[in-house]
Amino acid sequence: MNITKTYAILYFVVILTNTLSNSNVLASSVIGTSKYVVCSIPCTRKYRDYECFHGCIADRYNDGGCVNGQCCCKM
Repeated sequence: MNITKTYAILYFVVILTNTLSNSNVLASSVIGTSKYVVCSIPCTRKYRDYECFHGCIADRYNDGGCVNGQCCCKM
């Protein structure tokens, strides 16, 4: 009887712990792509944020940076 009671308590503890844990956590980039207007050139080892920023400035955008592997420029 004690083993059954122990298993029942353990079962409810596991269920309670599972329902209280936050499983809706999403991993995403800190910089959202919704702020950016044009994402065209892929970012590589040689073409990073610095080059992307200056490429966007040369194309008359106000800002730019690598987002999700793409160079994105914004007005």
